[in-house]
Amino acid sequence: MTTRKPCILITVLCCLLAIATLTGAQTTLDKRQPRLMTDYKWASLTERQRDIYVKGFLETVSFILYSHSQKDNPEQAQTYSDWTACAERRPLSSWQTLEWMIEGKTDRTVAVQFFDSGSIVCKDFVAKGDKKWRSVWLLKPAEWKSLSLHDRAVYLMAYVETVFVAAQRAKDAAKERNLDICVASAGIEGLISSMEQTKIEWQFPLPWSVSRALGATCKR
Repeated sequence: MTTRKPCILITVLCCLLAIATLTGAQTTLDKRQPRLMTDYKWASLTERQRDIYVKGFLETVSFILYSHSQKDNPEQAQTYSDWTACAERRPLSSWQTLEWMIEGKTDRTVAVQFFDSGSIVCKDFVAKGDKKWRSVWLLKPAEWKSLSLHDRAVYLMAYVETVFVAAQRAKDAAKERNLDICVASAGIEGLISSMEQTKIEWQFPLPWSVSRALGATCKR
């Protein structure tokens, strides 16, 4: 694998995420993965609903990177702000399920495909960020409050699938297993119910609150 820049994040998870999104690493999948947004479900979504999924993916990657970074590390700040710049400036339509459309790989989740296309989508933003710890925040409170439960479920699917592929890239087998068991048991309906009961902390982007809702769901 050829990289555009050295691995600059200390933890294994962040290192893999940075390489995946900014240099094009590929994901190795096994059969155990929550496939909430299937190809036929994706095909039935409106453009607005697909945008909701993309926003969920972009915000969740930002949340994961933020959670595993050292805030006094300028190189990590550069990578984090590179991702923010790409997420904010690239059109949402830039993120496509090409592996379904071109290669017919319907076993790959939307989140996996987005990770794998990051090297193309974000290639113009490597080392272009402002080195500030400003999180990706695309879905604002007014929009969330206006969404139907079905549309909110699309965002939550993006969160779960993104967290899972991040665990795969970090080779965190325990997290993969726990998340898979939780989703298989509670379903997206359980997460929606938990989210509706969770007080959203709107001083942060939505994944900060979704993580608490998912945690509550998986403890039941």
